[in-house]
Amino acid sequence: MENINSQFAYDTHQLMERSSVRLFFSGEFSSDLITVLLLMAKSNIGGRSVMKKVYNIMIECLENLTKHSYKNEGDQSTAIFVLGKDDEFYYLATGNKIDNRNINELRDKLEKANSLDKKGLADWYNEILKNDIELSDRGGAGLGIIDMALKSENKFDFHFKELDSRNSFFTLKIKVKVVQ
Repeated sequence: MENINSQFAYDTHQLMERSSVRLFFSGEFSSDLITVLLLMAKSNIGGRSVMKKVYNIMIECLENLTKHSYKNEGDQSTAIFVLGKDDEFYYLATGNKIDNRNINELRDKLEKANSLDKKGLADWYNEILKNDIELSDRGGAGLGIIDMALKSENKFDFHFKELDSRNSFFTLKIKVKVVQ
């Protein structure tokens, strides 16, 4: 912190204002923190129907950060959550470290969700439930991805930034139309 000048807080505030950031957290996520973030988000989301969608997507995003962030022995598991808004959309963005061995499976699910319309997503969701598709070793079958795609009604924006031979940083951005 010694290297940070007195202008840092102001510069950060200005950047967040220009980027329409309403809520931001970076660090280790816990169930207590998630509860606080959800309470804070309620005061930043207007309109009942859009609030329900954003709130439900936010719950799924935050749960994913606690369940699926990759932790090396002795590593601090730092992740990020951002809630932003402009005139057209609410934006929910997450970022966390992921094991490179899990990228292909996650990318395939996200690309499949992006390729399907509402009916296709609903059919995929029901197929997973009906066929009792096995959960991954991290506890997911992809239902959360489908649920977020259905609620957002928009394509996911995602990226994997390789950190080293074992890890990448996964970012996911989801947008929800302000007026539903």
